[in-house]
Amino acid sequence: MASYSNWKPYENYVQSGGEGPGMVDGKFVSGAFMGIFAGPSRLSTIGGVVSLGAAIESGPAASQIVYPVGITQNINLSHNRQFSRIFELDVLRNTERSYFISGRTIGQLSLSRILYHGPSILRTLYAYYQDLLPPTIVPAMFPNLGASTMPNPHDVVIPPGYENFYINLASDLFSQPIGLLISLLDSNLQPYGSFYLESCYIPNHTFATDAQGVIIQESVAVQFELCVPISQRTVQLVT
Repeated sequence: MASYSNWKPYENYVQSGGEGPGMVDGKFVSGAFMGIFAGPSRLSTIGGVVSLGAAIESGPAASQIVYPVGITQNINLSHNRQFSRIFELDVLRNTERSYFISGRTIGQLSLSRILYHGPSILRTLYAYYQDLLPPTIVPAMFPNLGASTMPNPHDVVIPPGYENFYINLASDLFSQPIGLLISLLDSNLQPYGSFYLESCYIPNHTFATDAQGVIIQESVAVQFELCVPISQRTVQLVT
């Protein structure tokens, strides 16, 4: 790898693959090797990051915590951190120097997905949630630990939809939070990085098509409270 002292733009890579850590030919990360999974709001309710990693590594047991969000077309994740810039009042020096004071961090996510003959995006994101008390029944889409350890087993009153199609964002179901696991692999199917978005809420849902279109696309905006990085020593391989 070229250093500052010997780097020559016409002769060296900034990051070389054969001389140390850097770019390796054929080894890359792309959206094709990215997994999105919906699950319970907090990792602490299912035993924390270690329990999540153990379940994912065991293969089939991963279905007991999170549910894959398929047919995803695009995803955008952003963090916004507020800063206050403070200037000095100095008549003698007339200084232009300033200080920065760190503020709050707000995270948000947008997710688009194709509607097909299967669970809609709102149904998929709430796959783990369960309410078996009538009149509004919300069954979990798969056997999972989140439903059995739910800290607030809210009795849903306003129907979100029926069967696979959830469309009514005004339902009190969506006042309950969910969690999202994002995992990235490289082209050799080796883990690159994973993180869990805790306490996710959906303030916006869009359902769109047109007269000349052949697909119906759904998209959601998601706000989350906390992004929890997951060590690859914990999650060595997502199966």
